[in-house]
Amino acid sequence: MASLISFLRAPSYESDERKQFVFIANILSLLFAILSLILVFILYGLFGWGNTLWLIAGVVVLFGVVIVLNRMGYTNAGRLLFCLVPVWLTLVGTLWGKLEEPRQSYIGYFDSRFILLITTILPAIVFELREWVKISVCLVSTFICLVFFDPIHNLVGVGYYQRGFTVESYYYINYVVFISFVGLLAAVFILKWRDQRASLDLRHALSELKQLNHELVTQNKKLEAISHEMTAQNEEMLQQNEELQTSHEMLEQANQLITEQRAKLQEYNLELERLVREKSADLFITNEELVKSNNELRQFSFTVSHNLRGPVARLLGLTNLVRHSENKNEIAELTRFIHQSANELDSILKDLSQIIDIRNDLYRVRERIALKDEWDKALSLVGNHSAARLTVNFEKAPYLYGIRPMLQSIFYNLVSNAFKYCSPECVLVITVNSYLLHPDKAIIELSDNGLGIDLNKQGENLFKLYKRFHHHVPGKGLGLYLVKTQLEIMGGRIEVESEPDKGTLFRMTLPVPTDVDKQVFFENDAAQLYFDANINNTVIVWKRNITSEDYHNVFENVLQTIKAYKTPGWIADLRNQGVVPAQDQQWFIQNVLKAAHQNGLKRIGTIGFNDPIRSDYFARMQSVTADLNVELRNFDSIELAIAWMKKFIV
Repeated sequence: MASLISFLRAPSYESDERKQFVFIANILSLLFAILSLILVFILYGLFGWGNTLWLIAGVVVLFGVVIVLNRMGYTNAGRLLFCLVPVWLTLVGTLWGKLEEPRQSYIGYFDSRFILLITTILPAIVFELREWVKISVCLVSTFICLVFFDPIHNLVGVGYYQRGFTVESYYYINYVVFISFVGLLAAVFILKWRDQRASLDLRHALSELKQLNHELVTQNKKLEAISHEMTAQNEEMLQQNEELQTSHEMLEQANQLITEQRAKLQEYNLELERLVREKSADLFITNEELVKSNNELRQFSFTVSHNLRGPVARLLGLTNLVRHSENKNEIAELTRFIHQSANELDSILKDLSQIIDIRNDLYRVRERIALKDEWDKALSLVGNHSAARLTVNFEKAPYLYGIRPMLQSIFYNLVSNAFKYCSPECVLVITVNSYLLHPDKAIIELSDNGLGIDLNKQGENLFKLYKRFHHHVPGKGLGLYLVKTQLEIMGGRIEVESEPDKGTLFRMTLPVPTDVDKQVFFENDAAQLYFDANINNTVIVWKRNITSEDYHNVFENVLQTIKAYKTPGWIADLRNQGVVPAQDQQWFIQNVLKAAHQNGLKRIGTIGFNDPIRSDYFARMQSVTADLNVELRNFDSIELAIAWMKKFIV
């Protein structure tokens, strides 16, 4: 048996893949030859020798030739013969049978077709997919025999209807056979493709495993050598270890103590470095603030000396005159002058109050600001500007994140200065535009063709408090100081290009912040309030069951925010809030909700408001908000509420 299997194997010089397919072809050829030989003996015993037996005997011989060819190394020819012999001998056999036996039944027109269909699988068994030319030759042979089955029969005079059969639907078998051929072909070669891919993966895995085993064997040999060497060394060192054990224990204790001391020292050094860095940073910031405060104090001292002293002196003089005068008309005139001086003093005090508010950083939240809207508001404050030619282009950077009142104030002060100090000899031309210098920097440029400024003489005093450069026009010298101060608060800066009688260009650089979606402006253990500039909304996140004091404190801060920034909505996460007492609900509706509506509140998004523990409060709020025309919506998460608010952002 072993010698037979060895005989059927492919020659040794063939590739491993080819050997497998040749071996299968040899085994099947031997099997088909044996079965055909058995069929010869059976037919001979039943019917005696006939012409058909010669054909079957020829099949036996041809399958034997397949094995011989493969043994001789002609594996391509042998496998092709293996696939083609059943195809063409089946067709020849069925024709021969009909010619030899004219009275043969109609079954002979069907059985051979199914034998031909079976031959479709033979190329997939003995060829690789990459041998597509040989596979195509075999499949084309099968296809030709199936498609031209009836034409060939008709050609030799043994066609179905030529033999006298009359079933009209006979040709329907051709469609069935063709569909079966296509389906069988697709199924077989899909299986062949999957099997060949699995075999390839398996071969790769086996190759890697073989390589790994080789490496492991090599490593094991090395380890064995090392082990023998270490055994010898260990025996030698064992005696030395006994002698060194005592010294080792002492050294170990000393090393442990040194390690602990070193760790403590390193920790102490790190803490010192951290403290030094923090103190250095604090000192640097404090130093900058001190320098800035010192400069501002000097300017305030100048302001008090030169601006407050005049009105106060006039008030003192006028009141003394009133005290010594008895003339009613004179007293009335002096009273008018006192009122005028008091108004002048009040104006100066308001200016100083505005500067102090700005420097105290009353505005911390950055809003999403449409530049065109704030420009239009500033122009409306200036008044009639029809005589000027304005060029406005905010298309490259239509929005900025900053402090809305400050940006409007900056526009107002710059454009009002342009109108104040325009040249009487030409039409005033004002150009303003914005663009992104980098993804994190925005530029606003405003230029005019007015009187201009001599920067060589006035450059150092340009942005100082109460500095004026054209005295023929009324003014306070406060505008440019406010512009620079407000830009610095927003993290920006301003540059000036100007020449006398040629005009002025102001270039303002502002940062583009990236963390505007969660600007926390109030937080305690009960709640967190933050402003989301992307949706222009205040967000309230309750952290625990609240008290009445917590409730009032938080919503007073919310109301201040709505009044300051005119936000059209807020979002409240109520899931951890607990139950709000009825008297606090009433306080909220009367003192917060209605005031917020008056300041522009249009919609409220809540999370957890429809919880059964808040059903009464929810129903009351639905009724009140409907009366106020404020839209109230409940959501399952803050993210869904934010997505709803984004729909209203233009």
